[in-house]
Amino acid sequence: MKSIVFFCPTSTWGGVEKNIKLRIEFLLDMDYEVHLVLLKGLFQKEFDFKHKNFNLHQVSSRGGDLNLVVVSRYVKLLKKIKPEIVFSALKKDWWLVSLSAYLAGIIKTILYLGISRKISKSIKYYLLFKQLRPEILVNSHSLKKRICAQNNWIPPHKVKVIYNGFQLPARPKSDDTLRLRKQFNIPKNVNLVGCAGRFSAQKGFDQLVSIASLTAPNIHFAHVGSGPLEDEIKSQVLQSPYKNRIHFLGTFKHTDMNQFYSVLDCFLLCSRREGMANVLNEAMSFGIPCISTKVDGSTELLEGGKLGILVEINDVINMAKSITDLCENRIKFASEELRNHIDKNYSLRQMIRSTVEFFEA
Repeated sequence: MKSIVFFCPTSTWGGVEKNIKLRIEFLLDMDYEVHLVLLKGLFQKEFDFKHKNFNLHQVSSRGGDLNLVVVSRYVKLLKKIKPEIVFSALKKDWWLVSLSAYLAGIIKTILYLGISRKISKSIKYYLLFKQLRPEILVNSHSLKKRICAQNNWIPPHKVKVIYNGFQLPARPKSDDTLRLRKQFNIPKNVNLVGCAGRFSAQKGFDQLVSIASLTAPNIHFAHVGSGPLEDEIKSQVLQSPYKNRIHFLGTFKHTDMNQFYSVLDCFLLCSRREGMANVLNEAMSFGIPCISTKVDGSTELLEGGKLGILVEINDVINMAKSITDLCENRIKFASEELRNHIDKNYSLRQMIRSTVEFFEA
């Protein structure tokens, strides 16, 4: 039985953590022995698999770059488990996890990068990639291109691209859509623009008031998520003339997101940084026309504008114009073509197959 240790000592629940949960689920189904390292007291319920081959390990802190106590703890754990693979889910832990795996004699270490982040040209990262030689897993070719261009000591053959995978959902019935709009207190005769993600500077939701100001009164916005800038952004909206057109629906369980997508007329990704945004894939899997800033992954996913509208980062004028064009049917995208694109190129089965091939190579 092959074994793998995932290091994910996170204090935030987001796309990376959901991705790790999904990978653990299918590895358990394939009879892997899976170990997961989490921060004590955080997200145990989200990773409660109740499977005989799943083992949870809790740590009190993740440590800094030279925290010998954490390294000693990790080395001891890895020597006890003797896994074939060590997987570090978060960039903040790359150095400590890679060093610990190296000292424990683990051959295959994988570092995950699911969003565009700068890898500084420091001695730490030079030693990491030149001496410890881990592999990097990313979720878009544009993200791979960026990190290899920024760091000439990261060879392209050490960076593997595997797209996040999605299951094609059933199309919602019109009666269900009306019922859910009523449930969410959304007027039934408006065009509804969806957006989802954490309230953070990265996601760009501080631009919603500006975008709403440039669109017609019959265009409303619905947001799902929470985050550190939640109070600030909500206050900004409540003090604006557009407070009745911007609806905050709170946090949804992943299994409930289908209800959210089923009430939308189009979807907006206004991010300033991404790898490849899961929410954009999910919206397309429902056949929803999408607008996205030109962040890593989006140009790839939308095929340069063939399957969606691309705008420059922070360009609220063209975001608003694109929303208006979609709502007024001046620009159209075939719903089934969007769904088929996801099913053909970003399916869950492809992600599973590619991940197992990569892990076992």
